[in-house]
Amino acid sequence: MVHELIDSSKHIVLIAHKNPDADSLGSACAFYSYLLRLNKKITLFCASAELDPKLVFLPWFEKVTDRFPEDADCMISFDCGSYGRLGIERDLPLINFDHHRSNDFFGTHNFIDTDAISTTQTVYDFFVANGLKINGKMALSLYAGLVDDSKCFRSPGCNARTFEMAHRLIGLGADHALCVEWLYGRNSLASLRSKGKMLKEMRLFLDGALAVFEVDAALLADTGATVAECKQVLDEALGMRHVRASLMHVERPGGGVKLSLRTSEGIDAAKIMERFGGGGHIHRAGAKIEHDDVRELVKEITMMIQKEMQ
Repeated sequence: MVHELIDSSKHIVLIAHKNPDADSLGSACAFYSYLLRLNKKITLFCASAELDPKLVFLPWFEKVTDRFPEDADCMISFDCGSYGRLGIERDLPLINFDHHRSNDFFGTHNFIDTDAISTTQTVYDFFVANGLKINGKMALSLYAGLVDDSKCFRSPGCNARTFEMAHRLIGLGADHALCVEWLYGRNSLASLRSKGKMLKEMRLFLDGALAVFEVDAALLADTGATVAECKQVLDEALGMRHVRASLMHVERPGGGVKLSLRTSEGIDAAKIMERFGGGGHIHRAGAKIEHDDVRELVKEITMMIQKEMQ
């Protein structure tokens, strides 16, 4: 059914979620290379006008556009935990590749593997299962998502399957050093400024087990950092002694708050964020909510994390 849909489609739009990471855009870029072999008309779409410059090393990065083509007759989404993450609404057949536990199977066809450490792993399995050749550009794109979502193979979710895929992709042409350099080795001045300010103003709760960071419009304006760059502090905070969870709440321009939560073993981030209409992975999750009292919000989340720790 899926192959029939792809074969019959004349203009396929590959969708990376808003503010894409290497997993979402890497998956889309890998599929772009595959569809080129089929001589398909393809658009690589992302609703975000600006992309993280760290992703510029991905093949086909320059092809990404925030303009959705009017003559499209098929969509394929990557790493979108909900339909809203697409950033676009169209009544078209949709193939949904993802690994989020919160995914509600919104596609016409769904390839959801919640055991996969990245969506690129789901896409990789699709290629392998269907005997589709993976060239060098596809290998690099898939490997980038694997490196990013596994935190450079430091995530608790890494297993034999993870390293088997990595081994195969490197053999097919993925450049490990290139991925690590761009994803982890290059930081802007703005990101370093924001990190210093966020760490200085960090608050600790639960006897140091929870680190909380606030990002408001003033911090973003003063440092020049993006929200994505600010998120880097969350993972680093988990490396601090005694810290088991790190929370960032971001002031949204149109009102409300965006939450990002990172946790270590024993604390289900997705379960907590699902209570606020969000979702994600067991150790990485987020939500967007309307909330006037941030202090009460942090207090509520703190209580939920404390319960998870018991």
